[in-house]
Amino acid sequence: MGTLLLSGTLLFLLACTGQNSSGDHQSKDVLATVQHDQKQANKTAIILEAFQIVDSDGGSKNFVLRMDKAGKCYLGKEFLGTITAAGELKSETGEVLVRLQGDKLLSEEGKVVLAIKEDGTIANGSGKDITWGADGRLNSEELGLKLVPANSKAKRAASLLMYSYFGSSNTEVQQ
Repeated sequence: MGTLLLSGTLLFLLACTGQNSSGDHQSKDVLATVQHDQKQANKTAIILEAFQIVDSDGGSKNFVLRMDKAGKCYLGKEFLGTITAAGELKSETGEVLVRLQGDKLLSEEGKVVLAIKEDGTIANGSGKDITWGADGRLNSEELGLKLVPANSKAKRAASLLMYSYFGSSNTEVQQ
């Protein structure tokens, strides 16, 4: 940030003395980029709202992935991590395990793992997106899961938690 401010100041001084006629344009571009980045940083990537992910047939009361309204995630009573409004899943020690950048879920190494859209749709590049139905059921042949409440606004967080629990950050999205 200091380098950006210094170079912006230098361009401003050069433009004022007439030594760099393009300095005014570059300064505006830099300013627009900084303002755009600040807006992106302030944008909420995840809605934090309490939910549970349970067996869709209700057969197992022991299997419950859940998140509380503060973003703390559990499997039963076992703490798994914390999802932040910025779209990060952090370990108990605060280490970022995965994070959302736009719709892309990035591993801790910065590799694109898959995409999670704002409505919770998971796109892994296979051509078969995984979605949450209106009844809360996950539209997946492999996993019989249900989101409770079904109308939760935290479907993106549910998808992040579900992927983090069942998936592997060693996999990469298929191109």
